[in-house]
Amino acid sequence: MIVAAYSEYWNTLTTAGKSSPEEARTLLKQYVSGSYLDHLVAGVRQMSEQGREPYGEVIPRIKEVRVGGKRAEVIDCQDTSQAGMADRRTHQLIPGTIKANSTANIKAELEQSADGRWRLVGLSIREAACTPPSS
Repeated sequence: MIVAAYSEYWNTLTTAGKSSPEEARTLLKQYVSGSYLDHLVAGVRQMSEQGREPYGEVIPRIKEVRVGGKRAEVIDCQDTSQAGMADRRTHQLIPGTIKANSTANIKAELEQSADGRWRLVGLSIREAACTPPSS
């Protein structure tokens, strides 16, 4: 459940990033809650104002999941080598926004909501380099 919620969040985030802020909130509230949801919607609004949108996809490479009651932490060495930014009007990749062989060292915090679903409540990109787990 936790891994599925975390992975689906990334797919939904890309779709939300191409939507209006209002649509983004509707899409994301299935996977995100609290102030982190507000933060993401503000980011969508800012990208829209800048004429940018997500391009491609990130590929989660989960290294570890820690669960304690209704809280969980996911450690991910995400493959970001196919993700960048596009022009919102033309949907064309903005040159230089994709970096080959790149990863992001992610720490995501999730909480189990009253409806039983796991939702992200925070996410940070850690400075340290990471190596994805072996497939």
